[in-house]
Parts: sequence; C-alpha cells; structure tokens
Amino acid sequence: IFSLPADNAAASSAVPQVSMPSQEEIVAYAQAHPTDLVSYAGSGLPLNGYTISYRINPRTSSPFIAGALSDEELTGALNTVKTIRYIAGISDDVYLSDEYNSLAQASSLVNYVNNKLTHTPSAPSGMDSSLASAGIEGSKKSNIAWTSWQNNSLKWTIIHGWMDDSDKNNISVLGHRRWILNPSMGMTGFGSVTGSRGTYNAMYAHDKSNPGGSDAVVCWPSQNMPLSYFGNDAPWSISIDGQVSEDDVIVSLVRGRDSKIWTFSKYYSDGDFYVNNQNYGQPGCIIFRPADLGEYKDGDRFYVRVYGLSEEMAYEVNFFDLEGYYAPEPPVILSVKLNSVDKPRIVWSDSLGADSYSLYRKVRGGSWKLIAEGLDDRIYEDDSAGKGIRYYYQVTASRKVNGTLYESDPSDYKYITVPLAQARITSAKSTARGTNYIKWNSVSKATGYKVYRRTAGSSSWTLIKTTSNCYYKDTKKTSGRKYEYKIRAYRTYNSYTTYGEYSAVKTVKTR
Repeated sequence: IFSLPADNAAASSAVPQVSMPSQEEIVAYAQAHPTDLVSYAGSGLPLNGYTISYRINPRTSSPFIAGALSDEELTGALNTVKTIRYIAGISDDVYLSDEYNSLAQASSLVNYVNNKLTHTPSAPSGMDSSLASAGIEGSKKSNIAWTSWQNNSLKWTIIHGWMDDSDKNNISVLGHRRWILNPSMGMTGFGSVTGSRGTYNAMYAHDKSNPGGSDAVVCWPSQNMPLSYFGNDAPWSISIDGQVSEDDVIVSLVRGRDSKIWTFSKYYSDGDFYVNNQNYGQPGCIIFRPADLGEYKDGDRFYVRVYGLSEEMAYEVNFFDLEGYYAPEPPVILSVKLNSVDKPRIVWSDSLGADSYSLYRKVRGGSWKLIAEGLDDRIYEDDSAGKGIRYYYQVTASRKVNGTLYESDPSDYKYITVPLAQARITSAKSTARGTNYIKWNSVSKATGYKVYRRTAGSSSWTLIKTTSNCYYKDTKKTSGRKYEYKIRAYRTYNSYTTYGEYSAVKTVKTR
C-alpha cells in the first residue's frame, strides 16, 4: 500500500527536456553511489535474513520512541533517490536533513502504532504530544508506504513502490514518482518501522530548496533506462511543468525490435492513458501504459512522439542491464558426476574476463541457494551434499570493475542424485512354522525400507512391507516352500522420494 502527499499550487509552463547521461555514465554513477543494502525476491520479501538497521531502535508501545535509522540505511535510500534523479537527467544534489529524517521516522512510527497508512493520522493514545505532532506533520509531507512483510527495505519501496506507482489508486496521478522526480528537491529524509504489523516506510517529499533545480521536462523511463528501475507493468510518464490539455494530447510509442506501435489519447488508447495537472512536484503529467507489451529486454529501444503540446516532442528510450553491464558471459556446466566417495563433482567452462565463479544449488522442489563464491578453480566437490537427495547446480561468473562486482546470468542447470547406500540383508531364516524372519542393516539417512518377496522360481516381485524398522516377520507362509526376499532403502526429502539399490536376494525355506 502506497500513499502520497498532497499537491501544491500550480507552477510555470513547460521548458525543453534536460540533458541525459549515457549508459556508461549511469553505470559509473551507480558504482560511486552503492544502494545494495539488501537482495530481495520479486515479491519484495528480503533474502538472506536481511533486517533493517537502526542507530536508535524504535519503541512501538508506551513509552514510545521514534528511533532513528542507521547511517547505512539512510545512505542506501538516499543513493537510490540520487541514482533515479541522475538517470532522469535532473539535479542529483539532494542531501539528508536531520529534521526531515526525524519527521519521516515519526510518521512511520505513528502509522505503525495506529496500524493504518494515512496522511492524516490521529495521535496514538499515550504518545507524547511532540512526538505525535511530528508524526502527523511528517505524514502530511511524505511519500508513505506499508507492506505486510517485515524488514522491507526503503530501496525496494522507492523503486518498486513509489517510482512504480502502477496500482489502481495511483496510476492516474503518479504522485509518488513525481515528488521523487521534482527538479527542485534539495533535501529529504527517510523513516522505517517494522514488526509484527509489517513495515511502514516514509520519505519526506515537500522540499524545494535545490538551487540547481529548474523547470524541466522529466520523462520516466528516461533516455537510458536500467531494466531494474522500471518494471514490466510500470506506466510511462512525461512531466512538462505546465498545464496539459487532455483533449489535445496524442502519444505514439514504437518498439524498435518488432516495430510494434501503441497509440494513446483521450479518444482511443492501446492501454492506460491519463493526464494530470495537479502539482505533485510538477504539474502537467502525461501518463500512459502500453497493453500487451510483454517484458522489457536488454537492448530494447522505444521511440516516443507527443503531439498536441505547444511544440511536438520526440525522444528515444534505450533499456539496458545496469547490474550486468560489465558481467562476463555465463559459464557452461560440463559435467556433474559422483566422485569416489559419492559426492557431486561439478566441472564448468572458463568465462572470458571472469575474475571468479559462484556455485548455486537447490534440492528438487526447493529454491536456489548460494553454496560457494569467489571460486578460482572451475571444479567443485560438494562435500555438504546429503545421501538420497537430487541436487541441481548452476554457476555464475563474476568480474569486478571499479570496486563493483558484476555477476553473469546463471548457467543452464544440471542435476544428479546422491544415492543411498545399498541395503544388506544380514539374516534370513524361518523361525517357526509358516514364519520367515528377515533382518537387514541400517542405511544412513534412510526414511524407511521396502521389502519385496517372490516364490522361488517365479519372475515377479511383490512389495509386501514398507517400514522404518530394520526387520520384518513374514507369517502364514506355506511350509516347505522356498521364498526369496530383497530390500531397498528410500529417503523422502522435500516431498520427493529417492531409492537406494536393491539388496542381494536371500532365499528362505519355510518350516
């Protein structure tokens, strides 16, 4: 859930577009302004046990304490905003304000305690009046957000929440995005409170102190656009800093790789189309989202042309892989075999320009996990692999440029099953009239055992018992008849079952 601050009074007319950085310049900027505090899944759930770090921990019950984010958290969030603004070609001279940090943190606390995302919160019962007032003021002047999961990073909220703005309540306005892309922003602040009620984040947005900020046409996506900063369902926007007539505007969008064309207007639209003249940072925003686009790909080029403004506008958008810009080609797994002690041995090809390699593994039905990184050799023996489990392996190649590590796409996977030991029948005899007794050794990691029987001389086996014991008493057999038995162990892991080899066959003549 994302909520934006109110608009301000109308501003001036549109001026020409700002100059745009090249892809190489954006990559260099990202290297100098790291934002990777956390890795997360597409759902936003944090990976690798990430937790939000605080300089002062918030207290969400009386006596309430607003808390304060760590310098690392604040810097990561600020660098995310600065990088976005740099990509858009507007001033990145944006700094943290202690006052704004305090207001955003108080906003997050008040909304968390009230368990409600709103720009007009009530003062929580028992909260100090000055703290409550700060939370109320901060909520009025901030982009705010709530996610149901704990430890949601500000970076995720900025990129996939406020800059995306594609949900039905925000797409027609894109207020969060427009505040972040307001050329006049010079200072900001961030807050976050997380716990059993999820995560409440805030970013102070009502600042216009940037002396380098100027009226400008601001486009998102911009001319050179990292794929990771623009989702497949995100709307496009053009803020011209002036009033726009919805009756007059027509937008044409053409994709270079297949020449597909989308047209947007009030009267006909190949997707969503809106014009909003409220002053969310800048007034005059044209919003369009192409239908049936599929996905944006590295190297995609789009051509935009806008009719119906005081001057016709045309520009290109080039999508590229920021995180993989200098990444080597993915390696190829040459073989996955068992070594002499039944452990997987993975061998892969060299990748030109790679400094090191990382190995990922998953069990059948599971998710990928990093098990080794910084590998110089292209051979790895997985000593941690357990018996009776099928394992899948992928390898990536990495290269470090200007202190930033670039990782390739993963290789195609290969898999192997680590076998259980062969069961061995240690005793097979008839212990009483019509009764045969079979006993076997315990197999490491086995969930249980399957016992098979056939009458001597027949060709087909019958499963007669599945058991976790290492013995079986077979009763009511025909005296004087010979029966043959064999055993095999099995292991069930992650809802999948793996079997060991059959034991040698043992014959019993029944008393």
